[in-house]
Amino acid sequence: MRAKSKTTSQLNFLAPTLAEQLNPKHLLYLLVHEIDWEYFEKEFSELYSEKGLPAHSIRLMTSC
Repeated sequence: MRAKSKTTSQLNFLAPTLAEQLNPKHLLYLLVHEIDWEYFEKEFSELYSEKGLPAHSIRLMTSC
């Protein structure tokens, strides 16, 4: 079963977001914005079953 989209939660003004903690000049940070994740979602979606427990997101599975 494909993973369901997660809703964004309310931000905490005391804690910085993950994006604020990361170095925006780092190669991997820049690379993540260059990858067409919708392409991977479409291509891998047929490999997931509609039965069983939800899987990890396709983005997580392809980035390992």
